Amino acid sequence: MAIEKIKELFDYAVAIRRQIHQYPEIGFELEKTVAQVTNELKQLGIEYTTRYGKSSIVAELGQGDKLIALRADMDALPVEEKTSLPFKSKISGQMHACGHDAHTAILLAVAKYLKENENKLNCRIRLIFQPSEEGAVSGAKMMVDNGVMEGVDHIICTHCDNEIDSENIGVCYGDYMAACIPASITFKGRTSHATLPQFGIDANAMAVEAYIEMKKMLKQSAEDTPYIWSVGRIAGGQAHNVISDLCEMDISFRFYDMDFAKQVEKNVRYICNDIAQKYGGSADIIWNMSTGAVHNDKNITEKFDKAARKAGLAVQNMPQRMMSEDFGWYLTKARGMIFRFGTKNEELGCTSPLHSNDFCIDENGMKAAIDAFVSYILDFK
Repeated sequence: MAIEKIKELFDYAVAIRRQIHQYPEIGFELEKTVAQVTNELKQLGIEYTTRYGKSSIVAELGQGDKLIALRADMDALPVEEKTSLPFKSKISGQMHACGHDAHTAILLAVAKYLKENENKLNCRIRLIFQPSEEGAVSGAKMMVDNGVMEGVDHIICTHCDNEIDSENIGVCYGDYMAACIPASITFKGRTSHATLPQFGIDANAMAVEAYIEMKKMLKQSAEDTPYIWSVGRIAGGQAHNVISDLCEMDISFRFYDMDFAKQVEKNVRYICNDIAQKYGGSADIIWNMSTGAVHNDKNITEKFDKAARKAGLAVQNMPQRMMSEDFGWYLTKARGMIFRFGTKNEELGCTSPLHSNDFCIDENGMKAAIDAFVSYILDFK
């Protein structure tokens, strides 16, 4: 692509990104962000709909039999921004600490180019602007449940990365990001005076024993299967002199193998219920998958890799990660892939990891993401 056009698209994206960055919004409450995105689409002459769920935006353009979806997430995080950026967040306690402002701006820049060059396209493009990627309730699942993937041949998205040098592109073939189950276990017992424990049922003791037994079980069951089992919260009791009648445990379980996950669930339920019954209490277990794994389709990834290199972009292979992305919900309906665009720049101080309160990106990395998206679409046969 001509560098002049890239410069024009880049400047357009930066202006949008900085505006969105100043007004970060959480979950499905994206009034300002949705207003800005829809206003841009109107100015570009691209029709859109919001019928796929709260704070969702979907637009289409192009021509041809194949329908390719491009997705961007729009929501921010409940984080107090600690950067010195001139366009830092103006909303206390809310920040674009994961780069979704850049993702949204990039997709709008891609839309701008594709609309201006619609006669060159050999396919139709569905632009998906998604709410609540970070939230407990997945915006991707909502949109998929409401039919956003109907007719889609395959889907692509991107994510910024402060571990990759700015203006580089990262790809991973096959399994890339893990499925996620945020499990919650509540142990219920009975209170008594701390000096009369025989009259109580200690919920804290149940939780401690279950914690140890579940860790043992996972180690024995997993063998070489990759997984993450992190107990992020244990909370029980109200006072030092009262036996606790309630103890809650919140767990983040990440995995790729669904059969392994089903066996783990079976074992967890057995362990927790058995221990609770032994103490004379009970255990309630909430076990819901927040997203499936992200598997990058080999053929799509190869074609994307080839198109990016043809455009002169530096492409590097990425390792498998145990982080999760609700992009996995789209992949339950069609093939797809996610690629990374580098935003690391030590001189600019763009090195902090995602979700940090001092997270910032080298915006020049957005240029490579725009180029990669457009080059793939233009090369599509």
